[in-house]
Amino acid sequence: MKYFLFLFSFVFSVWSSEAQDRYQVTIDISNVSIDQVPVSIILPKSDEEFSEYHMAKIVPGTYKVYDFGRFVSSLKAYTEDGDSLTVERITENKWKIRNGGELHQISYLVDDSWDKFGEYGESDDNIIFEPGGTNIEAERNVFMMNTFGFIGYLKGHQFLPYEVSIIHPENLFGATALLKNVVNDTLDAYAAQDFNFLADGPIMYSIPDTVTRKIANAEVLISTFSPNGKLTSEEIMNNLYDLMEAQAEFLGGELPVDRYAYLIYLYDSRTLSGSTGALEHSYSSLFSLPEANAERINQLIRDVAAHEFLHIVTPLNIHSEEIGKFNYQDPEMSKHLWLYEGVTEYNSMLVQVKHNLYGLDKFMSEIKDKLRVSERFPDNVPFTVMSKNVLEEAYEKMYPNVYYKGALIGMCLDLYILKYSDGEKNLQWLFDQLSEKYGKNDSFDDDELFDVIEKLTYPEVGEFLRTYVSGAESLPISEVLNWVGMDYVADLNTKEISMGNLGLNITEDGELYIDNLDNANEFAFDLGYEVGDVIKEINGEEFKLSTARAVMQSFKTEVKPGDKVIVTVIRENKRGKKKEKKLKAKAIEIEKKEKHFLELNPEPTKEQYKLLRAWTVAED
Repeated sequence: MKYFLFLFSFVFSVWSSEAQDRYQVTIDISNVSIDQVPVSIILPKSDEEFSEYHMAKIVPGTYKVYDFGRFVSSLKAYTEDGDSLTVERITENKWKIRNGGELHQISYLVDDSWDKFGEYGESDDNIIFEPGGTNIEAERNVFMMNTFGFIGYLKGHQFLPYEVSIIHPENLFGATALLKNVVNDTLDAYAAQDFNFLADGPIMYSIPDTVTRKIANAEVLISTFSPNGKLTSEEIMNNLYDLMEAQAEFLGGELPVDRYAYLIYLYDSRTLSGSTGALEHSYSSLFSLPEANAERINQLIRDVAAHEFLHIVTPLNIHSEEIGKFNYQDPEMSKHLWLYEGVTEYNSMLVQVKHNLYGLDKFMSEIKDKLRVSERFPDNVPFTVMSKNVLEEAYEKMYPNVYYKGALIGMCLDLYILKYSDGEKNLQWLFDQLSEKYGKNDSFDDDELFDVIEKLTYPEVGEFLRTYVSGAESLPISEVLNWVGMDYVADLNTKEISMGNLGLNITEDGELYIDNLDNANEFAFDLGYEVGDVIKEINGEEFKLSTARAVMQSFKTEVKPGDKVIVTVIRENKRGKKKEKKLKAKAIEIEKKEKHFLELNPEPTKEQYKLLRAWTVAED
């Protein structure tokens, strides 16, 4: 206790605070024991008989109750003279502390969420998605610090300033978008205007691997932890630079932030959640991805970053009261996940086709993927109802659809605005109007948003939102895509050259073998495939994991019905000896049902062509 009191007297002088109207936090990551970090906080002055200290039950962007208080233990409270005060833990996330004007300081230990469930939930299955949690790895010199996992607030005093000091080993660097003051080689100080701002600012401490570049008007930082040195921040920056430049152009040439941080943790072993991805923040995003070299992981990083970066628009500049005044204990969910997550996902696709980062064929493929996955979810539940009730078990399982049907809602809304403005306005124009009307400091009313959008646009747009977003009608995909000269059919009977519809698997040596023939077709039986066959060549082309996709694609496009097909396999005989065998048959077309068929009309009308260009081509 004396150690913390001495430390705080030093930090107090650093901040030069005259009145105790703020939180003064110290986190000591140089003093870790059994994956627990000590935290101590000088609290704002209060005359209340009892105070309640709260840790977050849920945080924005997660849409799931995580109960971060379960990772806090040994919470103690003290007067300014160091005398103990009584503390009662009343829930997983709340502590009742005797005050009467005497409460000055609390201290406790924080465990991390990445490798255990916490003191009050070790047997449950409430696993926290890694980018939304905390990681303490002193032995590997890395700390992933979502601040809401280490720091809470007094009930009723959520909007006071925070001054956070982090003591760290000399060889570690703290990467963040929070305002930072390097006091000395082992002490960093951070400032936040209130708990909401603090919770929005993750910090990663690790052996320094950082790169900063200017994108439009913003300084963009990338900090990477790669345990085996397979990927560097420089490589990631080179991979993302053209994407970020395109996003800046997409947003009008200037970003609504002056700084942004990518905090990237690459893991080399299994994670608790088994998931990969990132959690967005207003000025940063925190990634948890499998460790690999640039060649293998570049596209995954681009796909995730394309989405997360665009959250600087929603919810930073466009958000409802439920987000603007977020209740960390008993949250009210917004009806508009289609806006926060769905439109962000849609824009992450649109920006890439508009600025030539990929072609129209890839964009159409992305649309088809969204359609294919979205049909796995119920289509008779209004999206606003799912969003509002997403914390309930019945609706929680529908949440992933925000990235699929939510993106399709964004696409349809964009095309409605383009259609009824004759190509003069689009969804990005609408976002500019909403950002100007609300912005970072003002929130919209959940129940009024559709009326606001209709007044800014057209009656047909309002009708679309009420029919297909707050209503339960299936999205008018065929109609809206026809406006831009794309022919869409939900189910189409077609024929294709087939390789046999085999069940393939991978051997320990990385070879592809036939695991099963459960769904094999006529061509497979003509060739005489057998379970266990290792496929070596198809028509003279080497068939292995790295070439399989290209070989199968060329087979389907170049081989014609009646052509001779030769497949070389390695087959084990009854005596256990492996021999090479050539299988021969004539290629045949197999009937198949293609779901979500989409192609460009080769002879679009002038209006269709105009809208297509307005949709997918950036203005000069």
